[in-house]
Amino acid sequence: MKDLGEAYVILNIKLVKETNGGVTLTLFHYVEKVLGRFGYSDYKPISTPYDASLIIRKNKRIMRDHLRYSQIIGSLMYLASAMRPDISLAVSKLSRFVSNPGDNHWMALKRVMHYLKE
Repeated sequence: MKDLGEAYVILNIKLVKETNGGVTLTLFHYVEKVLGRFGYSDYKPISTPYDASLIIRKNKRIMRDHLRYSQIIGSLMYLASAMRPDISLAVSKLSRFVSNPGDNHWMALKRVMHYLKE
């Protein structure tokens, strides 16, 4: 067994040592990585992750970019379960439509990505 020194990141959770001896856990670098990976890093932040006035129903039109949608939802599910319960409602509603995402689903997903930018 080899000692690799102090851990800085564990399961995409960054450990930041404080001057008083405490440790702060943050997912900021993972959020930035997800936003950059999917091309949402230049978006403006918004204050809420979900618009309750938007009605999300089953898509009866042509599916739009199924694989990319499911990859983004998977990344958001990790964030929601790890340390971001504020996006849990939006992610759970959007994850219901992974098999057939449409334009409304993409608009709601983009809103969550805008929210993460703040």
